[in-house]
Amino acid sequence: MTFLSQGPKKPDPIAAVPLLNSDMSAHYADTPSTPEREKRPETDALILPFHLSLLCSSRVSAQQLLDFRQTAPLFHGINLAQHWILEGHLDEALYFMMAAKRLGIPFIGKLDADDLSDLQQEWSLEDLKNINCALTKSMAKLNGLAPRPSSQVVCAPHGAALDRLAKCLTEQPDLRNRVCLTTPTMLLEAQQKHTSQRALNDHVYRLKETMPHMSSHNRFGKIATIGLISIVSCIGLSCIVWSQIAIFFNFLTLSIFLSLAFLRLMAYRALPRIRSQAKQSFSRLQTAHAALSYWPSYTVLVPLYREADMIQDLVAALSGLSYPRDCLDIQLLVEADDTETQAALTTIKLPAYMSIVQIPVHGPRTKPKALNFALSFVQSDLVVIYDAEDRPHPNQLKEAALRMEAGGPSLGCLQGRLAIDNADANFLTRQFALEYAALFDGLLPFLADERLPVPLGGTSNHFRTSILKQVGGWDPYNVTEDADLGLRLTRLGYRIEILQHDTWEEAPERYAAWVKQRSRWFKGWMQTWLVHMRRPRTLYGDLGRSRFLAFQVMIGGMLVSALIHPLYIVSFTTSFAAITFNIGTDSTLFWSLMVANGANLVMGYGGAMLLAHRTARSRYGYGWRQVLAMPLYWLMMTPAAWRAFLQLLISPHHWEKTQHGLSKQRPPVANAHKRQKQGP
Repeated sequence: MTFLSQGPKKPDPIAAVPLLNSDMSAHYADTPSTPEREKRPETDALILPFHLSLLCSSRVSAQQLLDFRQTAPLFHGINLAQHWILEGHLDEALYFMMAAKRLGIPFIGKLDADDLSDLQQEWSLEDLKNINCALTKSMAKLNGLAPRPSSQVVCAPHGAALDRLAKCLTEQPDLRNRVCLTTPTMLLEAQQKHTSQRALNDHVYRLKETMPHMSSHNRFGKIATIGLISIVSCIGLSCIVWSQIAIFFNFLTLSIFLSLAFLRLMAYRALPRIRSQAKQSFSRLQTAHAALSYWPSYTVLVPLYREADMIQDLVAALSGLSYPRDCLDIQLLVEADDTETQAALTTIKLPAYMSIVQIPVHGPRTKPKALNFALSFVQSDLVVIYDAEDRPHPNQLKEAALRMEAGGPSLGCLQGRLAIDNADANFLTRQFALEYAALFDGLLPFLADERLPVPLGGTSNHFRTSILKQVGGWDPYNVTEDADLGLRLTRLGYRIEILQHDTWEEAPERYAAWVKQRSRWFKGWMQTWLVHMRRPRTLYGDLGRSRFLAFQVMIGGMLVSALIHPLYIVSFTTSFAAITFNIGTDSTLFWSLMVANGANLVMGYGGAMLLAHRTARSRYGYGWRQVLAMPLYWLMMTPAAWRAFLQLLISPHHWEKTQHGLSKQRPPVANAHKRQKQGP
């Protein structure tokens, strides 16, 4: 969508600023002269605000700054200096060092969180960005300064607040003994570290405290574990000993499989209509984009753990996001003890709109815990999640912002389409790509269109920040926090829709890595099903009949099919052999089961293959040769499913890390989206 690349009209970006020893005169060379400008006296320099006077130099006059300030609208509510800092044209530290020198107060180049006094309780953590000063503890040493007899005030004001500080110090010179200056970035980072325990207590585990029936924090006890294993074992033995029980479970699983097949066939049939509606939606977005006067503020959260090898590509991919820097806040979430990733980040000069947030080592070591910690400080309108290997389309944030604006208050989340950019590496990655195409280009758009529960993917989830906090954020104890959150949003009355723009990902190329990743997914889906089925009557009341049944089919049916798929193959093969050799085929029950199993095979396999073929053909150009190999891929899931079942009993909250950056088939970041086809 080229129209999304344009953005609302505003003044041309500044090419340079004097603090970086660059010449700005070229920026003003084409400014037309007006009679008012020619008559304006040079004494206007005397009324230049303090925060703008710092930008004045021999190359840029006060007159030019005043002209630009008066002719240019505010950049999304921030001042000119902030705008230049976020656009990368002005060095933040150098700007505030010059301010401190002009004010005659010390500049703090390194602020220790332990030196800060406690934050007042009435301040919420998401308001930290609005706090431009902080008290330090009495007699604290700041950056080598001599101890003071009373506490210091560390300030980091911008714009008009910096002007007020300058006026205050002029009127009360003695305050210079108690006031220091630092950068807003450094003050915010120190405040976040200082309030980390409060964030853990009040926000990270909020879901467990406010909605405990929707949290998977409980573990299986020894008695429950033994009981569950005994039940599964008894069912298996009973099916072997008593044929009636085996027949009952055969029909039960058949009904589940056929329901899942029916859902896929419905998605296959609805796909042309959904694609047509998507094109019409694009036209409406273009109209909305033309009328948009501002962009909502956006926070991008990227949890990282042992991702040192991905940092270069990640920063390049995130830097390519086409969104106003004034409204963009990208936070890289790094575990406090992950020294490798932290070291890799120190080798890169991050743009001003990117920052590093350290996640305390506390509680479950999971991605949702890191996201919840960062969310406690977020005050933007919208928030999105990306993973370390992600390469989101440059216009994805703009599309999401426009869709949120048009979708109304009941639209709680937008899911970006996920695709695989190393799909052609081997059999495993091709099947992974087929699976993703059928899911994100076919099934999920159908579920969203029908207002059925949408199991979110673990990345490219765009939320209204207020709604995300209202529903309790992510469950830090669930290892597929995305699917759980998608169902919780639906239960609480919010809609989920699918974006048109992609995020390209890396699929595991080795079976061992794939099994670990898939085991975590299965374990998380088991957690999600168990948590929400604690109170089935309440769940039924929240969802209604159709959504309740869709949840059972999507999550329950997928788990059952993965666990017993080989048994179904053995059962069908045995029945076929009995027909071939005419052994025990004279009963009506045998032929009833044979017909039912045959219908299940045709509809189950056929529905999945038809949907995968239609979506993967437009996405990757794949044909039937790749699609017909899908049953082998499904059989590979069974070991992962049983491994997940055992882990659910032994270590339910353990997060198995998927190693990224191993593929040599991925294109460069600059070419990541050239493969995208028009269509899905």
